[in-house]
Amino acid sequence: MEYYISRIRTIEQEFGNKIPNPISKREYEKILEWLKENFGFDEFNDYYNFLSQVNGLSFNGLYLYGFQPEHPNIDLINSNIIWREHNWTKKFLFLGDDEISFYVWNSEEESFQILDKPGGDVMEEYENLTEMFEEALKIAAP
Repeated sequence: MEYYISRIRTIEQEFGNKIPNPISKREYEKILEWLKENFGFDEFNDYYNFLSQVNGLSFNGLYLYGFQPEHPNIDLINSNIIWREHNWTKKFLFLGDDEISFYVWNSEEESFQILDKPGGDVMEEYENLTEMFEEALKIAAP
């Protein structure tokens, strides 16, 4: 995952843009508190690994969520409030999206999944978040 984030950082710098800084420990504790409250997570190491490199990401139509209340399109909590408003979506922790997919953790099946947008059909399934995010990043920054 580091390779793709570094690649995106370089591309953005070439155009005079910056990607978000890594998350602070205090900000991560706020997310972890929300994750525990809503999904029972005591820790989420793969997600922390991502956030310790970049606190959310928007690139080439891909949105991977972080703790960015001032940027709702890449904010984990705000995005989940929006996406989880329907009964069929309550079991998902939405971690990102793009034009055709949602990147989620399915709390009932305890697996990471790429869902078809908007139908919700499972397109791919992963054992961990890192593998799922790497797949998304490969498409956004080949």
